[in-house]
Amino acid sequence: HRSANRSAQMLLKSVHRLARPSLLVAAGTFAGEAALRGFSQPASVCESAAAPQLTMIYFPVRALAEPARMILEFGGVAYEDASPQQAYGVPWKDAKDKTPFGQLPLLLVDGKELAQAGAIIRYCAALVPALVPAEPLEAARCDMIFEAARELDAVNPIVNVFRGEAFDAKKAAFFDSFPAKLARLARQLRESEGPFSCGAAPRWCDFMLYHNLDNARLLEPAALDAYPEVRTFMAAVEATPRVAEFLQARPKPVDIGTKPMLEPNVPGIRVKK
Repeated sequence: HRSANRSAQMLLKSVHRLARPSLLVAAGTFAGEAALRGFSQPASVCESAAAPQLTMIYFPVRALAEPARMILEFGGVAYEDASPQQAYGVPWKDAKDKTPFGQLPLLLVDGKELAQAGAIIRYCAALVPALVPAEPLEAARCDMIFEAARELDAVNPIVNVFRGEAFDAKKAAFFDSFPAKLARLARQLRESEGPFSCGAAPRWCDFMLYHNLDNARLLEPAALDAYPEVRTFMAAVEATPRVAEFLQARPKPVDIGTKPMLEPNVPGIRVKK
């Protein structure tokens, strides 16, 4: 009898081990279905697991940290914002060599450094299963949209850094290639049957796409007007629960092209006071 009991216990443990991946897939599917029902269920898995302590280290600019923040806000995942001075106790020029690649943004995950914007965004997306397609081709398509959106990254320093003649030249160069890129992105949105880039529910790539298009709109308010599907996409992101509140609360870029800064001039809405 003892031998039979031991065999039964071993079999039960094996079943539990095999069941875990299926449970994770089911959890992601459930979260995705919740998104389609109007986000009536929590979008984050952090409530059922030990939530990592997250700190986003970045300058007070509207640039490469925004998509990751939007993902965390969507999922209700707690995080803090910090400037390099706050994080390292010294100015950025002295802190730069302390970082993995001498660049920001940088995400601290339980004190461990994660660098490179794309890696940070993908990690944050992994914390929010509703934003990650389960089917391999759909997952690859989501990544495709993300990479296409990143081809517009040049808009970030134009909004946040350049001034005077340099601003005028960089803006002109950006909008020289922007119409063709926007037309291709609009076609992808149209074919997805939207309102989001992968269909009816938002995915993590949508926040990268939204961010760069929104920055383009800061430079030219009518930049997106030619494409109804793009305007619909932007409105859908702006109406997404929790993200909508974040977009309203975040610092606003002012004096673009002359003395660019955020107002208030802080690295984010989750900065420690």
